[in-house]
Amino acid sequence: MSGSATANGTKSPRARAAARSGAEKTTKSRPQQAASPLQQVLDVAALQLVESLHEGVLVQDVDGRVIAFNTQAEQILRMRPEDLIEASPTQPVGPLIHDDGSPFAADELPTVVSLRTGEEQRDVVMGVRQPDGKVRWIAVNSMPLTQDGGGEPYAAVASFVDITELRETLRERDAARLKDVKRLALVAEFRDDETNRHTERVAHTAALVAMELGLERDLIWTIGRAAPLHDVGKVAIPDSILLKPDKLTPEEFEVMKTHTSIGGRILGESDFLVLRMGMEIALTHHERWDGCGYPRGLGGEEIPICGRIVAVADAFDAMSHPRPYHPALSIPEAIGEIADRGGVQFDPDVVRAFMALDHHNLVEV
Repeated sequence: MSGSATANGTKSPRARAAARSGAEKTTKSRPQQAASPLQQVLDVAALQLVESLHEGVLVQDVDGRVIAFNTQAEQILRMRPEDLIEASPTQPVGPLIHDDGSPFAADELPTVVSLRTGEEQRDVVMGVRQPDGKVRWIAVNSMPLTQDGGGEPYAAVASFVDITELRETLRERDAARLKDVKRLALVAEFRDDETNRHTERVAHTAALVAMELGLERDLIWTIGRAAPLHDVGKVAIPDSILLKPDKLTPEEFEVMKTHTSIGGRILGESDFLVLRMGMEIALTHHERWDGCGYPRGLGGEEIPICGRIVAVADAFDAMSHPRPYHPALSIPEAIGEIADRGGVQFDPDVVRAFMALDHHNLVEV
């Protein structure tokens, strides 16, 4: 990995210069000695091996400057050798973005982290924006390079693969799955909500509360799409109980409570993150902060944050809209009920985040 090879197997002058610069830096602290014939053979074999890889390989020195790379790195990044040689943390191979579109800071780059911490970085997803505006997505592994006796890294090597097509395939699959999730959420809603908007409002409120709590963007996104599944288990509750206009008997209430565990079984184990969180929410949105909820009597932070958030969003929407078994409360009355139950039924931090929202907007979604 001391330089980059062109298509005909020779090294460009700029690549050779970069390799020499790196070699000088990395051997500065070691006594100069002639390489043995075996070491020379191994060095040549290593270069050929790196050039034969389907992965891009790139080496950066302690200052973050690129000092070596293989042909595959040029092809994956779609960059000229002279542009790669000039790359550094402050002048990266292109505008680099996170999965959510936010830019990578210089100190977040995998090789820079490896140099700083001395630790490997695995499966870091990065987007490289091309001059035409398109984004190539790569998955990066990096590791620090140290002298034989250990010590501070003198360079870091990164290997990466192009995952652009894979991401697009997964995106299309997940988009189709999300449509199925929405249909599934509506199955239960059609039975006891004449407006068919309850799940949409709960999802909207839950996402806003999650934002107010300062949760990560990916978690906010997932909560917003999983929240509509909270009552999917109601498909198994008889109409005589689900639509009863009067207070339920203790026996009927026990049947009603089963919609949480039924919802969990319907959603089951899945490799789709939204469905996995939907199962968590279905099982936990009727648990209580004081441990007196159902189905498992979880309390406090034993309840997943998604369940604690949806508990508040669901309760507010249920109170502020009419149902067969109760008239709607006014918005101030519903807000007051939520506030009074903080620290008892609901997570007090979630309640505080909810109180900061525009509640009239939540009702009108």
